[in-house]
Amino acid sequence: MQRKQDTSSTQQGQHQKANHLPRPVVIEGEVLGQAVLEPFEMCSMNFAREEFDKLMRILWPLLDPLLCREENTIASDVARHLEQIRSFSGNFCWRHRHVGASYGVVGKAGEGAK
Repeated sequence: MQRKQDTSSTQQGQHQKANHLPRPVVIEGEVLGQAVLEPFEMCSMNFAREEFDKLMRILWPLLDPLLCREENTIASDVARHLEQIRSFSGNFCWRHRHVGASYGVVGKAGEGAK
């Protein structure tokens, strides 16, 4: 008989704990699917990556000596923004670069042979 009381008191304790659980939260919005890039769009990403690399080769020699001086916040800001562009773009979708390469090349007609 003592055992029955223990079981019922345990069940009451569990029921009380269940009443103290937080209420479920309803989140409204839309679940987005994966983004899909067409080959020509990926080709443009490849071109953008190449152009960004050229920009880095031009700017970095100018920024590097300025970054040694702590008071030069403009150089720090430019360097930070350049790094954020590369990081948050996924290096211009580097993982999928082969898709764009199979499409062709953009932006080369205006450049001379370099």
